[in-house]
Amino acid sequence: MMCMRVSDYPLQWLEMRHRAALHVVTVALWLAGCAESPAPVTAERILDIGGIQPVVNAVALSPDGSVVAVGDMDGELVVRELPSGAERWRGRVAAGRVDGLVFSADGSLLASTAQQGRTFELWQVLVGRQASVLEIRDSRTAAFHPTEPTLVVGSLGALHIVDAQRGEITRTLPNVHGGENVYAAAFSSDGRILATASDQGVIKVWAWPALTLRASVSMSKSLEQMAPVSLVLGRQGALAAANGLLGKVHIVDLAKEREARTFDNTPEAPGHGMHAEMRRSLEFSQDGGWLFAPDMHDRGVRILDLANGKTYPVFTGAAPFYKAMSISVPASLVALLRPGDTEGRGPYGLEVWRLSYRGR
Repeated sequence: MMCMRVSDYPLQWLEMRHRAALHVVTVALWLAGCAESPAPVTAERILDIGGIQPVVNAVALSPDGSVVAVGDMDGELVVRELPSGAERWRGRVAAGRVDGLVFSADGSLLASTAQQGRTFELWQVLVGRQASVLEIRDSRTAAFHPTEPTLVVGSLGALHIVDAQRGEITRTLPNVHGGENVYAAAFSSDGRILATASDQGVIKVWAWPALTLRASVSMSKSLEQMAPVSLVLGRQGALAAANGLLGKVHIVDLAKEREARTFDNTPEAPGHGMHAEMRRSLEFSQDGGWLFAPDMHDRGVRILDLANGKTYPVFTGAAPFYKAMSISVPASLVALLRPGDTEGRGPYGLEVWRLSYRGR
């Protein structure tokens, strides 16, 4: 394994948890007070950058909403400040392509995955310097622990545990899904539960940090579940939400080990028959009762009421469809990548929208 030591890693876990706790209460009151409203959440666009020529493939918002990162199929990584859109830095990943991006909980590190690459990388967000390069092939998913400087990386059928401070693999669990590939991973907000999803639509629930298996749930069998692209856990890991290649949203009750509800999606644009680039396109509200998701045609964002199965539009953009999405609930922001035409070709664009809760 080749790695570079991580230096100057700022740990802000305790302060971050206190800020998040206050935000949970505020958002819960906003949503509960307008559950009967046709639009409990609205949005306004605060940034629009067009004319991007490389094939952008991944987008991520920092938890505090101060920066947005975009990666492309040529391996270039660009980080911009918000809301100005000013470029903070750009770099090129060793893997030669960027398929997924995720920030650490304190926003100091950015992880880059590459499905057909030979390496997995961590970058220091403040200075734009490569923090570590790990020899992890075909990395499809990564998830940072919410309170510890640790992350997990899914690579083919294995799950790697990485010390983010040292930039080293500390443990590897081979064949965690019994011959199936690991396509998605997520921690619960309290960090006590880790969930992984396989390419066959099986969700496994693990106790952290022991990594003992607690439950295994199969989502409804269909072709789209052969490749789940997003996986998130609600508060304390009681619920999981996942979507697959065709965008249907599956809500899974992990305590009862069964699928509780589904929400359909219908991609319309000719060049957008599948959702393979819509990674990390789901996010629970911080009270756990609502779920942000792409809208029915990937032309915007909707919010799903998990208690009664109702859906509410948040916004619809002018793009033929959006090809990648990132949501920061603490910062009340959504970032999206759009193509230039209905066939998914360039030039591409980056949009950032600010969420507003009724009654704020």
